[in-house]
Amino acid sequence: MPQPRTVSRIQLAILMFTLIAGPIACGLVLYSMSPKLGEPPLPALIKFQSEWIGDEGTNRRLVPCIVIKNDSAGELGKLSVGLNEQFYSTGNRVLQAGEQASIPLESFIARNGSVRFPVGLRVIEQVTVFGQLPSGARGISEYSLTEKDSASMFDKSADWLTPQTREPQPVSR
Repeated sequence: MPQPRTVSRIQLAILMFTLIAGPIACGLVLYSMSPKLGEPPLPALIKFQSEWIGDEGTNRRLVPCIVIKNDSAGELGKLSVGLNEQFYSTGNRVLQAGEQASIPLESFIARNGSVRFPVGLRVIEQVTVFGQLPSGARGISEYSLTEKDSASMFDKSADWLTPQTREPQPVSR
């Protein structure tokens, strides 16, 4: 009766190493060879102005707001806004084509959730607007504010600010 073939401990270790390391190596090679994809721009415009918020009764007050306008023919969903890369206002806001939304600056909260945006004490230098495009992709538009923009920030006649034109940034992996 012939002896059944068995695998030695060394052969088993080499086989297990190959079965684990092979797919990992293939995945790393594919990752390094694939092109970096950029994020599409979000077709949105912003401006700052003071708006009346609250009920028509006693709680109504005039507060500084950021106004976002959908400058596309489609719907923008899941809008989030960041101020100075530190304070954010998120939500499931949906803007139809040409529609505007006002967000009070006092509603922006720091990333860690402990501090509200100090309206009047901190200068707004950068605004980032995130949203979902009609295709389902996430779009991003960044706005850098100049001294001229800051001086006329809450002027009702101020023009809409357009996003910076830039090359699409690669998605960080």
